[in-house]
Amino acid sequence: HSVLSIVAACAHSRTLAGNLQCRDAACERLVQAMEWQGDEARAMQLCQLFTLASSPDNAVQQQVMETLRQFSAMPDFDLYLVTVFAKMQNQPEIVRQRAGLLLKTNVSRAASIPPQVAEYIQANSLAAVRDPSKVIRHTAGTVITTIVQKQGVGACMQTLDRLAACLGEGNAEVVEGSFNALNKICEDGVRILKEFWEAPPEHTMPFVQWCTERLLPRVFEYASPNAPVHARQNAMECLNHFALNYIFSDAKYPAFQPYAKKYVEVLGALAQDSDVNVLRDVCKGFVCVIENNWECKTEQMCQVVLQYMLKACRHPEYVVRLEALEVWTPCTNSPVLQQLVRPMLPELVPVLLANMVYSQADYMGMEQAQIDDDNAAVPDDAADIKPRCHKEKGDEEDGDDPKEQGGGAWGAEWTARKAAASSLDYLANSFRGEILQHVLPLIQQKLEDQSWEVQESGVLALGAIAFGCMENLIQFLPQVMQLLLRLCEAEKPLLRSISCWCVSRFSQWICYEQSPGQTEVLRSVLKALLQRVVDKNKRVQEAACSAFATLEEEARIQLVPYLDDIVSTLVQAFNKYQAKNLLILYDAVGTLADSVSLELNRPQYVRALLEPLAQKFDAVADNDRSIIALFECLSQLAQHLGPSFLPIVPRIVERCVRLIQNGARAAQMWLQNPNEFEKPDREVMAASIDLLSGIVEGLCEKTGELVLKERNFICVVPEVLKDTALQVKQSAFALVGDSAKYCIDYLRPFLPEILPQCAKALRDNTSATVSNNASWAIGEICVKVGPEFMGPYLGDLLGALGSVLSRQTGAPQQQLLMQNVCITLGRLGLVCGPQMGKAFPEFSKVWCEVMKNARWDGEKVNAFQGLCHMIKSNPQGCLECVPQLTAAICSFCPQPPPVLQPEFASILGSYKQMLGANWATVYNQMGPDVHLKLAHMYGITLQ
Repeated sequence: HSVLSIVAACAHSRTLAGNLQCRDAACERLVQAMEWQGDEARAMQLCQLFTLASSPDNAVQQQVMETLRQFSAMPDFDLYLVTVFAKMQNQPEIVRQRAGLLLKTNVSRAASIPPQVAEYIQANSLAAVRDPSKVIRHTAGTVITTIVQKQGVGACMQTLDRLAACLGEGNAEVVEGSFNALNKICEDGVRILKEFWEAPPEHTMPFVQWCTERLLPRVFEYASPNAPVHARQNAMECLNHFALNYIFSDAKYPAFQPYAKKYVEVLGALAQDSDVNVLRDVCKGFVCVIENNWECKTEQMCQVVLQYMLKACRHPEYVVRLEALEVWTPCTNSPVLQQLVRPMLPELVPVLLANMVYSQADYMGMEQAQIDDDNAAVPDDAADIKPRCHKEKGDEEDGDDPKEQGGGAWGAEWTARKAAASSLDYLANSFRGEILQHVLPLIQQKLEDQSWEVQESGVLALGAIAFGCMENLIQFLPQVMQLLLRLCEAEKPLLRSISCWCVSRFSQWICYEQSPGQTEVLRSVLKALLQRVVDKNKRVQEAACSAFATLEEEARIQLVPYLDDIVSTLVQAFNKYQAKNLLILYDAVGTLADSVSLELNRPQYVRALLEPLAQKFDAVADNDRSIIALFECLSQLAQHLGPSFLPIVPRIVERCVRLIQNGARAAQMWLQNPNEFEKPDREVMAASIDLLSGIVEGLCEKTGELVLKERNFICVVPEVLKDTALQVKQSAFALVGDSAKYCIDYLRPFLPEILPQCAKALRDNTSATVSNNASWAIGEICVKVGPEFMGPYLGDLLGALGSVLSRQTGAPQQQLLMQNVCITLGRLGLVCGPQMGKAFPEFSKVWCEVMKNARWDGEKVNAFQGLCHMIKSNPQGCLECVPQLTAAICSFCPQPPPVLQPEFASILGSYKQMLGANWATVYNQMGPDVHLKLAHMYGITLQ
């Protein structure tokens, strides 16, 4: 059968449908009238098309796709797909599956589905759940799940009830097919419950009621040792969708809470199951109960569970060990659980170390680059390069989560070996020196083993305990470091790479200047790591370059005597590294600039580093994600090299402006029509803006004369501030603040557009870091432009800043934001004292409470100078909060700075006099510590 003959037949079908303007409406009428029986010839034509789809010939494939596209114009196309998929059991499995998958795609893309059509698809898909073929049953589950997603739980309740009822049938295939569909539906439903966590109950009530009243009782029946193995597997998978996503344990959905205790009972009942998949899910469940501190958890239960999990950590099946090992890290966050773990350490530590030896699963997940000895010249596969995320200015640094780390000991995939090492790391931080008696003899034994793999696991364990046991290991570290540096030259790449990582874990000791022989230790470590930075194995290069970057952060200025060797090695690396390791090299170069600062600003170093970086800058494509890491590196260099960075500034500015403008246009088009245009890469935009900020920070007051006079790149800011992407706003406000600080004349023309955007960002408060940068930018602008310029915008800005203070929360990021907002208000008070004095009563109490706890630095002093200006302009503004004002003033202890001391003394004396007979009442509202400070620093007492 030729594709052309099918096309001809299809043309006849299109003629029949040509006068139908609404395919969905026509299809619904057909179903409603019960007239749709389908044309067997057309159904067979579809089957032939799906058969031809297996052809290796690209031309045939393209013809099939085009013919299917023409078929899709028929109003009843989806009904034909249902027929082929669910009813034509004489057709090959692959043909029916393709029809089902295309049906699923059509359903998911449809703007809406007429109810009668949806019911028809559901009814036939339910029949397919009973199909003898497992592939067809699972495809039916996918179709039903997609229909439920599209129509909603309420509209599909009959189908859901029939699926749940199927669990009670005796036919194992029907139960398996139903469970498969229900698991998909529950996974999607739980995701929606989490998305609607803060929504009113009516949004989630249909799904909650169906689960708690009709589904879960049946599922729990199959979560029993007496149920068939496939039923136990599916029941545990289904229950874990709810348990692992906090649905059973959180008070948000009380209807689920009665099932929490029953779920724990199921875990106990299935804990000795013979099926590996069931045991894996049981371990996941126990970790969830322990980690999230379920209310039904008792100390006795935890003891039993931990003993069970210790045993599971020795299970012969890898997947069981992988899940069981996850329980020990959350134990370190609870004093009660720590006490339960303590007596288990003699048995637990050897189990953890045994799991640290490379297993078959580790090797299967490895890139070939980790094993090949000499592969430095082999280009990287683009699929192996992990996407780079831009670190925006003002971001808080994340903690060292091993699961998020790509280099060093951890690699790309999470494995039992890494879970064991991470657990040992956390246990070492909890038990400190107490764990050494159990772990050190085992590490020594492994390091002396003849097998390099066992040695490698010993090095991994040594690195894992480094942070927690550093003080107790000091006496051994000189010998340990000698051993590690020898192993950095081992024959096997994996042993070299883990040794580099382990060395970096002791960076604090290596760089502690009071240690005996510290200079020699640092020199030896640098020599060893720099040799490995240009190793012949790419995996060793990665580990060594990451280790060197870690050491840079700790050593800082101590690196200066070795800069010749460091820079020459990094230049060699630029010539040697493939795409993946270049990302780490960029980070190492940027960190070097941060660490040694102006010491890097010497002609020989600048010339050596800028040449390869300029080549990379010219070569990298705009859509290459490595451009983010390159821009971050260049930004760090620009900040520290200042005018020495100028040779490459013009081309950087030109490209950054182009990328920002193109990104802003693409973002606007996407926001207006998201279905037609692709979502633009905002991280490249943010990195470009931050690079411009780096140039401003490096050139300081010279920025205008040397750069902006030729190309005022600040012109891009008003447009990008309209973007909805938080990382773009965050970076743009940072650029505004830097520009205000160093080149206000070039920023001034754009301030009428920028200042309202600052106020809007503060009112929206969608991100603490965006709001922080907006607030800081306002402060920098006001001290440069003066009160007359700020006057028209002051009301809007004050309302926005005040809105942040009115939303007091205990979150650390919000506390920092409130301090920054108060500092900005203080700076506004310093510049616009009279105008600010009028508004001062609205925020004076909160301001004093926040600033009392602020760190004593130049910004705090500056803010309190503004406070004094506001009080002078309006003494009544603080009369209702004198106790809070006094506590804030007394936070400058033991002695306020000279610039503030006379102002404070005058203000406090004036308030005592103004209050007169009420002074005693106000004084008694202050704490005893404030009384002492008042008397000591200002001679003010009750009398």
